[in-house]
Amino acid sequence: MVILRKTFIIFILWLVSFSAIGQAVQFEFMQKENELKERFSQLYISENDKTSDSLNNIIIDIFSAILKNPESFDYNWNSLNMIGQVHSKDKKLNVYTWYVKNVKGIHTYYGFIQYNIGKKNKPDIRLYILTDKSKGMKNAETLSLSAGNWLGCVYYNIHAFSYKRHKYYTLLGYNFNNDFSDKKYIEVLVFDKEGVPAFEGDFQLEFQKVKRVIFEYSAQLVASINYNEKLQMIVCDHLSPFETMFSGNYRFYGPDGSYDGFKFRKGTFFLQKDVDARNIQ
Repeated sequence: MVILRKTFIIFILWLVSFSAIGQAVQFEFMQKENELKERFSQLYISENDKTSDSLNNIIIDIFSAILKNPESFDYNWNSLNMIGQVHSKDKKLNVYTWYVKNVKGIHTYYGFIQYNIGKKNKPDIRLYILTDKSKGMKNAETLSLSAGNWLGCVYYNIHAFSYKRHKYYTLLGYNFNNDFSDKKYIEVLVFDKEGVPAFEGDFQLEFQKVKRVIFEYSAQLVASINYNEKLQMIVCDHLSPFETMFSGNYRFYGPDGSYDGFKFRKGTFFLQKDVDARNIQ
C-alpha cells in the first residue's frame, strides 16, 4: 500500500508539473502573439521605408523563434488577422504570409512554411523561410520554385489533393501587382521525403502545361478563385478584356460572368471551361 501511495503521489506531481509547463508555454505564445500584433499594426501604418524594414526584421526574428518550437504548431494565432494563415486539414502544414509596402507602392512578401514530417504521435517540425524573388522573374508559370526562390503573395486558402500516397497542397494566393492590376495564383506545394518544399504543380491548360496558374486583372475589380466542395474543383472567374482592343493588356481585364475550373486527376489539374454557374453556390 505504501508503494502504491508513493507511486500515486509521484504521478500527481508529474501531472501538475506537465500542466504547469503547458500553461507556461501557452502564456509565452500569447505574449509573443500580442507583441507580433502590435508590430504588424505599426508596420501597416508606417510611411517610412527604414522604419518598415526595421519592424519587419523584428517580426521575422520573433516569429521564426517561436515557430521553431514544436508546440507552436497547433497554436491558434487568432488575433493575427492582418496576415495570411492557412492550415491543412491533415494537420501537417501551416503557412504564414504577409507583405511590406514601400513608399513607392511596391509590395514585397514574406512568410514561413511550418511542416510536420513526423508521425501522429511523434511530430518532427520543419521550418522554412519564404524569400520573395518575384521581382524580375520571367515565365513564372513554367518555373519550379523553392522556399528560397518564391513567387511572393499572401495565401488565403489551402486544399490538399492526394494521388498514390503523394500530397499536393494547393495554395490560393493574392498579389498586389501594381497600381493598375492585381494578381491571383494557384500554386501547388509538395514535399520530398526529407520534408523539403517545392512549388511545382502540373496544370494542363488548353494548349500547354504549366507549373502554376497566374491570373491578372484590373486593380479596380475583384476576381474570385476558390475551392468548391460541391464540384470538388478549383473554380475561377473567367477573365476577359473590357474591349477586344485591350486584349493582352491585363489592367483592362475583369470577370465576364462565366466560370472555369481545375479538376484534379492522377496528379494533374485539368482545365475545364464554362463550369455551370448554377453549381457554384
